[in-house]
Amino acid sequence: MKHIVVEGENSPMNLYTQREHYFSADEAYSFHMGITQRLTKKHQNDFKHILDEIPLDISHLKSISRKLNMASEKLSIDLEPEEFQSIGLLCRESLIDLSKVLCERNPELINEKELKKSDLKGVANAFIEFYIPGTQNSDLRNYSRKLVDSAWSYNSMIVHSKNKKYPDAKIALLFTSSTISLLENLFFKHIGFDQELPCSECGSLQMEFIEFEKDKLKQVCMKCEHEEILYPEEY
Repeated sequence: MKHIVVEGENSPMNLYTQREHYFSADEAYSFHMGITQRLTKKHQNDFKHILDEIPLDISHLKSISRKLNMASEKLSIDLEPEEFQSIGLLCRESLIDLSKVLCERNPELINEKELKKSDLKGVANAFIEFYIPGTQNSDLRNYSRKLVDSAWSYNSMIVHSKNKKYPDAKIALLFTSSTISLLENLFFKHIGFDQELPCSECGSLQMEFIEFEKDKLKQVCMKCEHEEILYPEEY
């Protein structure tokens, strides 16, 4: 069985059998270039921003969000090794910015622990303990510390290595984004965003709160439509 090997300057190589639909090298080449161009165009049309792959809650952290978007836009399979290193550097800078933001939120905690703003792991671990104290959160604290350590260590490895590829840089960006989002969601947990009042009838958390009278709220279940009046001491 005869085969034709086809490749182009910017196209992947492929192997075609003459026995099938390709009667000449020219016809095989034309088909190959046409299909690879269409696939490339489809990839461009279907391109999904990497930061859309995880639920970030960091739009208010403008400096950090800007750096992560810069890193995401730089991420391309056509980059040279040095450019993958620069993505790791942007990610590491974003983590340092996160440390500074946390320090500004609670300088008393930082002074008490005698931490430096640039010490991401130390600062993050202090806030993990502060945001989610108690034995009921011990597993979550452990997982959170591991994610912070993984993000910092992996980005440092990307920055100092000349042998990393596209998946490595993408993983570094995902680690970084996940860590920043994690700390924000631990903060939301700390201020009570996980204390929603469930419906007393069906237990659903799909609740809507409507101002009923002065200092009173009406809690309406969106699932079973049960209504309750809440008084100030209840919220």
